[in-house]
Amino acid sequence: MKRVFISVALILASATVCLAENGERAPFEVSFPKLKTYLGLAPYQLDKVQKINDYFIDMQSESLNGNSKFKDKRMRAAVYGNLKLMKEALTPEQYRKYVTLINVTNNNNRVLSEAIVAK
Repeated sequence: MKRVFISVALILASATVCLAENGERAPFEVSFPKLKTYLGLAPYQLDKVQKINDYFIDMQSESLNGNSKFKDKRMRAAVYGNLKLMKEALTPEQYRKYVTLINVTNNNNRVLSEAIVAK
């Protein structure tokens, strides 16, 4: 459980850096069919997880399009909200896989943004 919380803290800390350099695309956008396969969702979870994923993408887009002064705060709220909703919808094993996926996505975005800045 400590690992999950540490991972979440690392995600949020590095998301702040990533957001400053990221373009218009939502930094944690994950397609639902790939998410469904990766997490091995049960039929009763499909609708709820799809709605949560769509809501998360919308919240990210809103935070990126709004006032730049509050982007980090809105993105942090979107990530925390998403993780809370997913924790309720997923099994503990699925949730660990989801947090890992978010963390890997964040690290990839950070590496890509650093490569773009270096050019």
